[in-house]
Amino acid sequence: LARHIHHSITQNRDRLELYALHKQSVSGDAPTNVPSPESISVADKAKLSAWLSKRGMIQGDAMARYVEECDRQVNVYGTRDNHGPSSPPRSPMHQNQNQQASSANTTSETTTTRGGEPSASHSAQQQQQQRQPNSSNATTPINSQYDTPPNTPMRRRGKNEESSVLLCPRGLAAIPLLCAAASESRSAYLARLQVTHPSNGWWAKQEPLCLEVNNPLSIPEKLIIALAAHVEQISLVVSNYMGEGHAVSIMSPRVLQAFLWPIHNVFLCCWISLILTTTYLGSMVIMCQTLLFGAKRTNAPLASLFVEEVHPAARAVESMCEEHQVIGVRVAGLALMPMMMLCDFTTSVVGRVGILVGSLVFVGMGVCSWWYWICVLPWLAVCGLCLAVMSGWCFGLIELAGN
Repeated sequence: LARHIHHSITQNRDRLELYALHKQSVSGDAPTNVPSPESISVADKAKLSAWLSKRGMIQGDAMARYVEECDRQVNVYGTRDNHGPSSPPRSPMHQNQNQQASSANTTSETTTTRGGEPSASHSAQQQQQQRQPNSSNATTPINSQYDTPPNTPMRRRGKNEESSVLLCPRGLAAIPLLCAAASESRSAYLARLQVTHPSNGWWAKQEPLCLEVNNPLSIPEKLIIALAAHVEQISLVVSNYMGEGHAVSIMSPRVLQAFLWPIHNVFLCCWISLILTTTYLGSMVIMCQTLLFGAKRTNAPLASLFVEEVHPAARAVESMCEEHQVIGVRVAGLALMPMMMLCDFTTSVVGRVGILVGSLVFVGMGVCSWWYWICVLPWLAVCGLCLAVMSGWCFGLIELAGN
């Protein structure tokens, strides 16, 4: 199955995941008596580290996870025979809805489900490519009332460019998909909930994108996902208690679901903002470590940080402010505009003065603006949630009047 994945656009992190699961399912736990780090290459160290991360996993479970991971990467990257921007991936919400409707009538590229595992969380940007904003997306026709804007196409680099071991953040690759999910209309959201089982919610399958799940620094991201999952769970189970023949027969469940719809969208915008903020702050920390200890120890060259993290993050913020985006995403982009300005300014400094001075400026400006990322952005997120609750009453009343 893995042979059919279009590997020319996959990210190193996903390749390492397949390698680790394959080795765990075939050979079991990785050996503990590994050679000294100086005697093996950087690529071999990355493979060994990925294999060691699966230590303790039963071989049968590793084999099942391997198959699921292959399915996910086929859905995300396509195959060698079927790929390219001519068939853009659909939004996470639309794909989840189609999967549920098909099973209800008769018997993924989904970007959100793969047999019970989160897929939007693993949607990755290859480190040999960067997603570039494409204004043509604004005029792309919508296929149906449940469709959302297609994903931003990926740009491939030349074949002669070698991949580095520096792994780009998964979150940057998922931002176009999350923006497409945030553009889901109220009617599409309500229609999707009608065909989604309470145990198969979209938010319940997500996991942190910027850091590993067991990393304490991923707590803010896990908190957003947990709160949004509880909101979604309420939307899914409310049909068991409201409507004709239930305890609350005078009110349709669509009324409460319409009330929760803007809250769901605000959580998506908060997640996008947190991904970009974490990427920015993480790049600053790694850059500071590289300046102090050198690129050989951190395995993160300064030039690669600018090319694969700083510049893509700035372009992601820029794409969020484009006119085809929904109002929530555009507001989040405006809140993150200072980050784009800092990234572009330091990139220009690198081009004029040099990578060392540009890195020092990047770290210094990030430290001086700590108050904005730690204080202002969380306050804006709370204000957004309050506005979502207030506007939810309006949508609930509209739905109630329509019934």
